[in-house]
Amino acid sequence: MSSQLDILALEPFYGGGRRLMLETLIRCSRHRWTLLKLPPRRIERRLQAAAHWFAEQLSRHWVGRVDLLFTSEALNLADLYRILPALSRKPSVVYFHSNQLPDPNAEKSHALDFVNLNSATAATEIWFNSLFHLRTFLNRATALVERHPELSSRNPMQSITSKSHLMPPPIDLSLIHDIRSAQSIRRDKHTIFVDTRDADIRLLNSACAMLTRRGENYKLITVGPLDDLSPDLPRTTLSENDERSHAEALFQSSVMISTKRDASSDHHAVRALAAGCWPVFPNSGVYPELLPKFLHSSCLYDGSVDQLASRVQDMWHLSHPDGYESDLERILHQFDSIAACKAMDDRLEELAVVNSVKK
Repeated sequence: MSSQLDILALEPFYGGGRRLMLETLIRCSRHRWTLLKLPPRRIERRLQAAAHWFAEQLSRHWVGRVDLLFTSEALNLADLYRILPALSRKPSVVYFHSNQLPDPNAEKSHALDFVNLNSATAATEIWFNSLFHLRTFLNRATALVERHPELSSRNPMQSITSKSHLMPPPIDLSLIHDIRSAQSIRRDKHTIFVDTRDADIRLLNSACAMLTRRGENYKLITVGPLDDLSPDLPRTTLSENDERSHAEALFQSSVMISTKRDASSDHHAVRALAAGCWPVFPNSGVYPELLPKFLHSSCLYDGSVDQLASRVQDMWHLSHPDGYESDLERILHQFDSIAACKAMDDRLEELAVVNSVKK
């Protein structure tokens, strides 16, 4: 088999981190990619109907070759296979950016509870963007299976666990490197970068109000929706699609705040760390994985308003400790677009080779 594969990628929720990851992967990959996509609207509708929409498009218009199928968890892969059984003979990877499995303690069942479980069962491999996410998925999937005795005789968890892999998303840091090498960096000590999409805006408002009451002067640079963000906050707002402005803003800022509890990944956080911003992140989700352990006590907060505000104030008076840059570089290397894409390319080729041998 040729080392250059023909990969069919289906993305039902093409926006945000999903879009950025696929753009970077397709650009840096040695394989040939064909991408079909839908806009990022109403994840529940995508889980329910995306497989049917893609199947219709492929059955009507597809004439190319497919060595491997690549999709995200926003599609019901089992449904796609039922409609297009020929695709089930190809190896497949489902990339989990997030997951829609119910909480382990959920008391009510919903129609879409099993979609991600069905996709994971149908896929050749499932990839996760963080170790936190992988563990969360397996925990939720195990609880879901245990709540449904009808699955006990064909429990899929051993198979799902064996096919689960950590595969950090490639993140393009070229703008960060270009700006750092092309111009002198002049940070405003009291400028804070914040990504508001999927953030806890109430927590952010309260922490900023506390900083104001403590007599601190600061300015926010925000990316993302402004719904519910206090209009009294001093801020500059950037378009979500203006990546150069994001990079330049990170070099203007001294601190990045995240109020995204249990985030599976955060490409803005990775870029902020690469740009030299001090991080103030929740002590949950992917964030402990992004920082050297000796920074956890000073940069991670417990979710309370008071500790978030205090962490920000502390950052304005700290300097990077010895060894910080080298430790951080080792952590961020896993997101390097070239290194991460090569890891994905190599594994995709291995899956295709194994599939061809089985035939």
